Parts: sequence; structure tokens; C-alpha cells
Amino acid sequence: MPSAVTTVLLMGALVVASAFAYDTEGVKAMCADIELEQCGSESCGFYRLNENSCVKILTMQMDFVSAQMECEGLSGELVKVQNEEEYKKLLCMMLRVFPRRLHYWIGAVRREDGDFYWFDGSGPVKFAPWREFQPDNYDGEEDCVWMISGTWGPWNDGACYEASSVACQIAM
Repeated sequence: MPSAVTTVLLMGALVVASAFAYDTEGVKAMCADIELEQCGSESCGFYRLNENSCVKILTMQMDFVSAQMECEGLSGELVKVQNEEEYKKLLCMMLRVFPRRLHYWIGAVRREDGDFYWFDGSGPVKFAPWREFQPDNYDGEEDCVWMISGTWGPWNDGACYEASSVACQIAM
């Protein structure tokens, strides 16, 4: 039987996760109030995530390592989502580029200690709107993270060899 502390923490995680799950109409309504700015004079599909970086959404399907290599080919890396504002902007970018609920690799990975860190080595993941009952590390093979599973937005851990779309981030 779980302790009272464990139960309270689990319930808190479920409330947070459900706060970041949107149906299609909900994400459209939220995005109506979020302005997306294209980056640079020839943006080539990049949108500003924050004052220092821009994101490009790629709908082609590839494994996590190939996704990171694809982002490096754009002089970037898989996206890091640091807070709720960036999270919502990224959701709106995904909706604008391809308005279907696809999985998109982001730059978070599970380390041997079981915690999630940013792939670029910048530290632990602090903001993480996980899908309900996630991360679960199903079959002990889910060490990479994607966004959007079932409803718009929540994160899920997935097997790094699975094919997913990609969200690349470049410094500006």
C-alpha cells in the first residue's frame, strides 16, 4: 500500500498532467491568443520560441538519434521546453505546421539514475507536463521523450528506436 506522501505526490502529478492536455478545439482556442513570430527574414519555417531561439517542426518520421542528427544538420538540436509559456508556443507551432496529433521528439532523455535530462547536457528537466501515468518506462526501453500522445500536449516516454516527428531548436 502506498504511503500518504506517495499518494499525494501521485495525485498532484495527475492534476498537473491533466492541466496540460488539450483536445483539438481546446488547443485551437488557446492558440488564437498566442502570436507566433517567424524567425529571420527568410525563416524557412522557423518560429520564435523565446528571445534566444527558434523552432522548426518536421513531420518526417525518424528515430531519436536520427532526429537529433537532422536537427544538427539545421545547426540546432532537439527542442528544450523550459516553462509553460514555451510549451504552449510549441503546441501552437505544431498545430500550425501540421494540425494532427503526431508524436514529436523533444530533447529529453532518461539517464541511468531514472531521471530525465536534456540531451545537450544542460541539466535536468524541470518543467515536464507528463501524460497521465507517464513516464512509465514500459518494457524498460523508454528512455526518450516525445510530446503529444492521445491529446494535444502531454509528454510520454518512448523507445528511442521508434519513429516520430521532430521539433528542432536553433539559437538566434
